[in-house]
Amino acid sequence: MFYPVGSDNFTEYVLRSKGMVLVNFWSPWSEECRCMSSLMTRVQDLLDENDTIVQVDWDHQRGLAQESEVLGVPTLLIFAQGREVARYYGTLNEDELRKCVVEAKRSDHSKDVRP
Repeated sequence: MFYPVGSDNFTEYVLRSKGMVLVNFWSPWSEECRCMSSLMTRVQDLLDENDTIVQVDWDHQRGLAQESEVLGVPTLLIFAQGREVARYYGTLNEDELRKCVVEAKRSDHSKDVRP
């Protein structure tokens, strides 16, 4: 299950989280975004009990997208302990997405992990 997140609860669900948070910036009209959303359910087995997946509707949260420097969708941001540790643009296949999650979990979180 994905939690819908917007500017009113982004701090609570993402920046104050004790675990890793996958933030999926998406739009319902985009086939690529719907594909990425579907793939997100397939990586839940990699997540710990404190980890979560949230979705931000890019069309309705343009201010949050701008603050997060998200210029288009789909865009996946990965946060660990409230800090962005990775950013991926465009669609990924399941293997790529799984690798991104594993790399983020292994990261020492001292630098961005960007392709």
